[in-house]
Formats: sequence, structure tokens, C-alpha cells
Amino acid sequence: MPRPRHEGMSGKDPMPSQAPDWKRHVSELLQLIASEDGQLAYERDVPYVDIRVELLCMWFDDTYHPDDGLFAACFTADERSALARFHAFYAERRRGLPDSEGTVRTWLASPVWREIMKEASATLEMIRPQSSESLGGAP
Repeated sequence: MPRPRHEGMSGKDPMPSQAPDWKRHVSELLQLIASEDGQLAYERDVPYVDIRVELLCMWFDDTYHPDDGLFAACFTADERSALARFHAFYAERRRGLPDSEGTVRTWLASPVWREIMKEASATLEMIRPQSSESLGGAP
């Protein structure tokens, strides 16, 4: 999964003309963290990076920016709360993750990583748009 890019950036203009779609970026990253198949595919498709570093960096450095107004505006108060809980959960457990030994399979064998994956999945369910059926719309 590529890192979020500010669309509309020119080489001369340091300000984006259009804000990134933070909800989509967060959802895609939570999906990756929650998915064994997704992680294995990412590792296969991007073999030149240490996926352990990448999965940490993508969340803690690139994606989760709760104090940014544009980021916060993309989520409801309940969604922001769910993201904050996931962030704290992930942050508490990341030191307990084993060295990747060059493969995500090391993490996939770790109960700590499996807990993080499960929490990512639960958080993703809390920020996904509800279907029209669950909103009382036509099926």
C-alpha cells in the first residue's frame, strides 16, 4: 500500500491544493494491518522494504494525525475515539513484537501481532461507512 500523497502538489507549492482522503488512507492501512493475506502480498510486492518498519511507520508517522484539523474533520467523534484506542493499543504492544527477520511471517506467528491485527479489524468495523440497509435505506 503506498503512503498517502497530497494530491495537487507541485514542485514549487509546499501547500496541497486538495487535502488527502484520510478516511480512505486510515481504512486501507487498518485493512492491511488486519489482513494476513494483505501483509504477505505487500511483502511480496514490495520486497525491498522491511515490512516491520513499514507497518509501524505507516501508522505512527504517516497516517495517524489526530491533532491535524483536516484529519480530524474526516471522522466522527466516535470514530476519532476508536482510532485513539487503536493507536494506544498498538503503541503499548509494539515493543513486544519480535524482530521481523526479514519477513512478516515472524510477526504473523506472534500472539502480540495477532492481537494488534484483531484490534485493527475491530477498529476498521467502527469507521467503515454503514450500508444503506443499516441506515434504513433501500436494500
